[in-house]
Amino acid sequence: MALLGILALLYLGTLLVTEGAGGLVGPSGRRLLSRLRGFPLGLAALLLGAASGSGTGLSLLGRGLLQVGVLPLYEAALLALGGTLGATVLVAVAGLGNRTLAFAALSLALALEVLKRGQGANRLLFGLGLLFLGLDLARGEALGTGAWLGSLPPLALFLAGLLLAFAVGSANLVALLALGLAGEGVGPEGTLALVLGGGVGCTGPVLLRSTPESLRLGLVLLFHRLALALPLLFAPNPGVFPAHAGFHALAFLAFPLAYPLWERLAARLAPSPKPLAPKYLRPEALNDPLLAQGLALRELARIGDAARHMLEGVLKALVQETGHEAELLPLEEKVDRLSREVLVYVAKLPQDTPALPLLKAASELEHLADLAKRALRKAERLWTQGVTFSPEGKAELARIVGRTLARLERALTALATGNRALAERVLAEYPEVLAEVEASREAHLRRLRDRVETRASTLTHLDLLLLLEELNLGVNRLARLVEEIHKEG
Repeated sequence: MALLGILALLYLGTLLVTEGAGGLVGPSGRRLLSRLRGFPLGLAALLLGAASGSGTGLSLLGRGLLQVGVLPLYEAALLALGGTLGATVLVAVAGLGNRTLAFAALSLALALEVLKRGQGANRLLFGLGLLFLGLDLARGEALGTGAWLGSLPPLALFLAGLLLAFAVGSANLVALLALGLAGEGVGPEGTLALVLGGGVGCTGPVLLRSTPESLRLGLVLLFHRLALALPLLFAPNPGVFPAHAGFHALAFLAFPLAYPLWERLAARLAPSPKPLAPKYLRPEALNDPLLAQGLALRELARIGDAARHMLEGVLKALVQETGHEAELLPLEEKVDRLSREVLVYVAKLPQDTPALPLLKAASELEHLADLAKRALRKAERLWTQGVTFSPEGKAELARIVGRTLARLERALTALATGNRALAERVLAEYPEVLAEVEASREAHLRRLRDRVETRASTLTHLDLLLLLEELNLGVNRLARLVEEIHKEG
């Protein structure tokens, strides 16, 4: 129990330090990263990791920038490795503390909390206080645990450190634990094994919930760190912090040389899917604005088709009372990626070209896709609790989704063909749909008064009606764009 309590203190302390320091350096740090590429990007990540105490946050940032196409795989990995190296400073700072400093930091943090001053600073002080206290307890009160851990072979401690860091996403946490246990029954070989295992296991957050692109990033980082850590298991232990910082420094500096090998291996294990690219946005057509506008409109039709399929998925899920938000993710990715491509493409048109309506249409379709996903998420959350809609409520929701889907299909057809009469029909249908939504609310209120079981689904039902209202407003905005886009028609 002592070990779990100490781990909890160290984990919460690390979390609070990261939250406090990250809030102080976040905006300026993001601006710095946006200006750099290549190895200098990794160096900037090192500085930000030291300032924020969070290698995991920068690793996840690299994964996110890779997924949206802002960074290539090599630079995303450098961002992760540099950030993790910089964050090792936290272990050095925590190692300087003791119980007196712990209570001093906690007291000052409490004073700032009461005075409601320096929200970032008080979180930082709370975190440091907990880290100092956790290390002091580990050194003074965990002798039994240390002796038990010291009896394990280095390979077992390596695996323990790997699994712990994989689970919590922090190499620093494992290094702090090793720092607390050093000399308390765990010898130099054991603490080195813990530190190296944590250095490999911190790849965990990048591997979880990965897209194909981010899975390759996680594999590259995992192979690189593992290949460096295993030989070092048999090296002399220079001390917990030197081993911790030295391992991540080696991983960062050796990466440019090792990257080609790891990239080829990751590509074999996680091959790239067929790239999702626009079909019609030809760069050479930008010299002919009318042609470019027509091609952008054809690409918008592809986006609209994906958004329509997402809403069809919501309707199917409501009818069958089963469905998962994850099923819509490939379609959402298509909408997001192609919408960005259209926005970038139309931004390159000459300034006197009326490109704004196309930009608004792409943004509107992305918003509609997001609303469809949110609707299924809410319904899925209800179903996972073992609750379903009443038969009447399910029928009402399915009917309104069906009408919304029909309006969206007509609006998309009008947008693609310039059929103003069809667009006007879409707008004319809106009051009827709005009346149906309001009627569903009133019917739901009556069921709520008469049936106790309706209370379980009431919030989800009403939230879905709000989302359907917003969806239909988005369809209206698409229909109104028909005249703006086809002015010359």
